[in-house]
Amino acid sequence: MKDGSDFVQPPWVYSPSEVMSWINATNPPHKLRKFKAEKGKKKRCLKNIEIELDLDVEREKIDSSVFLISKIRELTGFEKVEEHFELLPTAELMLRALAKAKFHNVVKIVLDGKTLYENPEKGHDTMECINLLSEIANRTKEGKNIRLRVKKKEDCLCDIMIQRIHPRKRHTVEIKFKGELEEEYFHRFLNYLKNNLSIRDIKTSENN
Repeated sequence: MKDGSDFVQPPWVYSPSEVMSWINATNPPHKLRKFKAEKGKKKRCLKNIEIELDLDVEREKIDSSVFLISKIRELTGFEKVEEHFELLPTAELMLRALAKAKFHNVVKIVLDGKTLYENPEKGHDTMECINLLSEIANRTKEGKNIRLRVKKKEDCLCDIMIQRIHPRKRHTVEIKFKGELEEEYFHRFLNYLKNNLSIRDIKTSENN
């Protein structure tokens, strides 16, 4: 949909294909391969969205010391890779992107299986958690994976997993929105990521 200029208007009366076209038109360097999402009960809402993305960073294969195991993993896509990016600053960017979409209640943060923060009832603690991650990042560059769980009032829950070390067939970042999310806020979140992360590939799909 166009308004006479080069800017493509968001398709508030939309089909999934129209939404995908709008996202691609507003962010041409990062084409979506696929878009599916349920229409929410509320107008202009999407429901149960999943996003998988890979960062445009150097990655290194981790070989097993046993040749046969290494070969089987390679053939099945389960060979491990290590990606060279800073885990905690990336998690900070995710929290900032969620804040753009009005997700202000950080429920839980888990780093390498260890709980760093858990306060599901506090609310409006996004900046506090960003500062926490920044402090930890100043002390260490370590970390294999981090999981974030953030809530938007009672409407929607977002789970994010970021992995530096993972099987090749998995993605660097896996994002799941559970519940209904206004389409405007979904695009705010997605656009913030595209503007602030070096993304190699991104896929959005429906979670039935």
